[in-house]
Amino acid sequence: MRAQVRYTLTGVVRAANNAEALPGAAVTVPALGLGATTAEDGTYSLNLPAGRYQVVVSFIGYESQTRDLNLTRNQRLLFQLVEAGNQLGEVVIEGSGTLEQKLQTPQMSVERLTAREAKLLPALFGEVDILKTLQLKPGVQNGGEGTSGLFVRGGSADQNLVLLDDALVYNPSHLFGLFSVFNPDAVQSVDLYKGGFPAQYGGRLSSVVDVKLREGNRQKLGVSGGIGLISSRLTLEGPIVKNKGSFILSGRRTYFDVFTRQINNLNEGDANYNPIPDYYFYDFNAKANYTLGPKDQVFLSGYYGRDAFGFASQGGFNFSFTWGNSLAAARWNHVFNKRLYLNTTASLTDYQYNVTNRLDQFSFNLGSTIRDYSLRSDLDFAPNEKHALKFGVQGTTHRFG
Repeated sequence: MRAQVRYTLTGVVRAANNAEALPGAAVTVPALGLGATTAEDGTYSLNLPAGRYQVVVSFIGYESQTRDLNLTRNQRLLFQLVEAGNQLGEVVIEGSGTLEQKLQTPQMSVERLTAREAKLLPALFGEVDILKTLQLKPGVQNGGEGTSGLFVRGGSADQNLVLLDDALVYNPSHLFGLFSVFNPDAVQSVDLYKGGFPAQYGGRLSSVVDVKLREGNRQKLGVSGGIGLISSRLTLEGPIVKNKGSFILSGRRTYFDVFTRQINNLNEGDANYNPIPDYYFYDFNAKANYTLGPKDQVFLSGYYGRDAFGFASQGGFNFSFTWGNSLAAARWNHVFNKRLYLNTTASLTDYQYNVTNRLDQFSFNLGSTIRDYSLRSDLDFAPNEKHALKFGVQGTTHRFG
């Protein structure tokens, strides 16, 4: 008896308006009851028997797309989904899958959140915050009203592994825990693992928060921003080469210090006046990607953020406290063949704080630095549509100062 001939369908799912990759999109063949979800870079792979089928691609917030396929050889298809219209209809609450699908999925206790979903919820002082949105998930508690700390299933906030494009974030908060360091304008998606962490994360006591930055618009230049009660933000994105590469630059800054300094200057010389402490924070995100060919793609990501708190009395006492993160990551994605994929990432993490205190002739300076250099390589191997293997190696150097 002759075995049935099978071929591999691969490709990418992107948004039609800006050509950004859509991770987590569903690519299904209803006639066969088979399907797959796209990876972080929007790619998918299906091994199917030869024949004629309809391929259906769907993603939350976008219109589903159906395409007829005559599979007589290995093929690669690009899907570009159009954003769904803002039409109000009935509200239907459904689970993310059937009970049978959940039982067949080996990964448990994972929640996925997109920046689009986070912006739909009420925000403190009008500031959308990714980590505060995760506090609404089952099994997650906050450390106090308004704070961004995550206490997952009894664990503490310092027992969470927080990653930004595979680079470690040691202190993911601004304003002493009131806001997170993640600018929602630059975030593509967030995965929260509350238990059974995948081996590639190395393990943590409480949870894993995996944040991915947006790739930027591949088709046209765009500028967006906003002015809030606490901070203002500005985002610039556009193509490096149309439909081959793109970039995104996003920054924000608070302006507490602008007002407090003006008030202090107006009351300078008043012996009964106690100066108001200065405080501000700022952060900057950048990401670029470029498609070298059908099998290679490179990504560069960066983050820089600082908090600054200071106090100067008229008696000569000066105090300042600064802290923040610096991150950089470079990733190379390579497709060896229809079943084997490689992701290699080099990252740098630098967290530091500094305390300065001065009174007349007495002064001291106290600081600390944690710097990590990391290199990891992951291989994804799919021998067939029912099995997937992920393996790799990682090395990290820690430097404390």
